[in-house]
Amino acid sequence: MLACNSSLTIDYLAIGQICADLQPDGTTRLGGTALFAALTAHALGLQVGVVTACADDLDLSTLPADLAVLRQSSPRTTIFENRYTAEGRTQLLHGQATPIDLGAIPGGWRDAPIVHLAPIMQDVPVGIELKAYFPGAVVGATPQGWLRHVHRSGLVTTTPALLLEIPLPDVDVVILSEEDIQGEEALVQQLSQRIPMVVLTRAERGATVMYAGRSVDVQALRADVVDPTGAGDVFAAAFLSATLEGQEPIAAARWACAAAAWAIEAPGATSLPTREMVRKRLAAES
Repeated sequence: MLACNSSLTIDYLAIGQICADLQPDGTTRLGGTALFAALTAHALGLQVGVVTACADDLDLSTLPADLAVLRQSSPRTTIFENRYTAEGRTQLLHGQATPIDLGAIPGGWRDAPIVHLAPIMQDVPVGIELKAYFPGAVVGATPQGWLRHVHRSGLVTTTPALLLEIPLPDVDVVILSEEDIQGEEALVQQLSQRIPMVVLTRAERGATVMYAGRSVDVQALRADVVDPTGAGDVFAAAFLSATLEGQEPIAAARWACAAAAWAIEAPGATSLPTREMVRKRLAAES
């Protein structure tokens, strides 16, 4: 892990809190959309920067040595606990870091061609003119964290209707999942009328890409599922990375599906694919 270096050329800038996910045995492991996205872009060969906020005692030493991190100070780290039952997942929040200050991002990093807004719990500001911060970037957003609310009990719930209330000036691509919208697909259709490109991921059924008045379904690739954690984040990073290379939206979604197929075949972030691995996966499916 590299400390923040303002002169470093960044290809992919992920902005969002790296959190601690509480495990059943009481230990924690690093998590969060910004983490999975950054690690994916890094595995695909990009120079990656991450802007996060967390307490000083959160151990980030396991991150790749050449992954650049701007760590903003916070008295607390965001800590999630996921409890799984036959009825599904219950999510609890045990701690929350302070929101991220975009104004503290160094000037050199603002030239990144891809900027990924990756909130997990109201931690990335909305409604600001992003082109003032990132004038030349394609700005992608995974809005999951803007749709979440924490109750006094610590229970985390999602309100899909907020999707239409979030001001998203200067956002070029929104990538979200069926879990985020909880069956309310009409919200996604309405969102696509004001955002140039919207991608809805559908787990084992692939994704739907909406752009230029079109809606195109892209099939998932076959995979032996071991751990789907972070699959949507991997998809988002791979999709945005593909746009950096000039791939058209449908090809980019196909590329992202191949990356996600690799990722879910091993626990956590232990099987993130390289560029060559994605190419081989696509070739095997053709």
